[in-house]
Amino acid sequence: MTMKLEGAMAALLALFFAVGAQAAPHFADVTVSDSDDGDATETFAPNTPKIFVHAGLVDVAHGSKVSSDWIAEDTGGAAPANYKIDSVTLDTGMLTNVVTFSLSKPTAGWPVGRYRVDLFVDGNAAGAAHFKVSKEGGND
Repeated sequence: MTMKLEGAMAALLALFFAVGAQAAPHFADVTVSDSDDGDATETFAPNTPKIFVHAGLVDVAHGSKVSSDWIAEDTGGAAPANYKIDSVTLDTGMLTNVVTFSLSKPTAGWPVGRYRVDLFVDGNAAGAAHFKVSKEGGND
């Protein structure tokens, strides 16, 4: 009887570790661009009308909430360090496998500096995208 219990316990532990080893929901192939279907870009001009973040969903369940926090990491004093510019939340549908977040240019243009977009699935950190705004702008 003890051997049966040990075998059952070993099977239960194996199942537990197999489930725990599965990847948490996250984003893949995250890119930043200057258009809805544009090529990946790392540096933008201050007059870029809109910046887009495209991201594939991995192991994200139907009905999950995916969100983005747009952060100005360092804009040389135009905004405080790590300033949250905006946040957007979307609900995933049955066929959702890619999401696109975007943010329009501020009235006076994008301040020169470093930015990131933190990505979340159901409130849990699941990825990030980084970009710069430079007077030279252009594709990197």
